[in-house]
Amino acid sequence: MKTTNNNTLMVNENDSIAAVNEASYMFGVYVCQELERIGMRYSYRHIMKPLMENESLTQLELVKITNLKAPTISITLRNMERDGIVRREKNDNDRRETHVYITDKGKKMYAKVLTALEKAEKTMLKGLTEKELKSMRATLEKMSENLKEDIK
Repeated sequence: MKTTNNNTLMVNENDSIAAVNEASYMFGVYVCQELERIGMRYSYRHIMKPLMENESLTQLELVKITNLKAPTISITLRNMERDGIVRREKNDNDRRETHVYITDKGKKMYAKVLTALEKAEKTMLKGLTEKELKSMRATLEKMSENLKEDIK
């Protein structure tokens, strides 16, 4: 497993941007490892939260909520259904519409996912003071706002 993201294309090799990118990358690697340990594919994470927050969602609603492409949602749901995490049902009134429900197995797995994410967060933030966290949060929020202003 690759444990660094030194392949990121950067023009000025800005150490601050590289550090933000590396921290984000390593968090993803850590979470992926934890999810694999509990038997869940990393790709399922985008779909599980909205399904836990709603009784059911259509595939189109999942596309809108997750900002993933329809084919990606379809393939991921097929795999999740095969693994017993979700079930899909056609709408009796409109057969073009498919509703997705999380199963009991999926709900149990989601609880494990939350535990894995909590472990990842604790590990990542270990040793940081509240002052450091507040400063980091403010800096990252400012950086995000700068980019959002220019995105059209």
